[in-house]
Amino acid sequence: MKKFFTLAALALCALTINAQTTISFSEVKAAGSLNGQTITSTLDGFSLTVTDTKDKVSVDENEARFGTAESNTAYAFRLKSGGKSSSANCMSIAVPASGTLEICVRTGSKDVTDRNLVLTQDKTELYNKVVQESDATSITLDDGNESKVYPIISVAVNQGTVEVTYPTGSMNFYAFTFTPGTTGISSTVQAKKTNTGADYNLAGQRVDKNYKGIVISDGKKMIRK
Repeated sequence: MKKFFTLAALALCALTINAQTTISFSEVKAAGSLNGQTITSTLDGFSLTVTDTKDKVSVDENEARFGTAESNTAYAFRLKSGGKSSSANCMSIAVPASGTLEICVRTGSKDVTDRNLVLTQDKTELYNKVVQESDATSITLDDGNESKVYPIISVAVNQGTVEVTYPTGSMNFYAFTFTPGTTGISSTVQAKKTNTGADYNLAGQRVDKNYKGIVISDGKKMIRK
């Protein structure tokens, strides 16, 4: 009997360790109401903190699907950053353990092709790529209606804090999902992208063609001498 309970406890522990938890939004929030607010999840230690001293961040109703054509989830609300990130406008994510962090984000404008999302942890850049509406794929729903599905950005993270910045312009965030105990760095963003001609430094700041050093061009790092 003791052995049975031990095995049951281990099974429960394994399920807890690998439990996937999502932070999303379920009600409208006026601009300025989220500054300094920490949005918690059902997993202890996984939370989102918003900095908005200029009263620009808000939450409104706007449905979008994220995932793949075969498996996707629709979210009814989005958090609008209200502008590019700075010391007055940014977000951070508390991560309780090593695992995989997934972010559902889009720009909301098909004409915008230079807005990049930057994820940093312990001064190490985990992700820095341009987010474009053209990354979406079209699907047909069960009711016969057409819908867009946007890719999920996925990165491996360690226990600690992940800084979320958007140095070029405003972004729309729909959900943040954390899965403990997984490994590997990947991104479900489609590999083929349109080259916008914009270059960025490692801080995510846009630079001109005369900039010397390490630059990121069309999602690839290179050294410009």
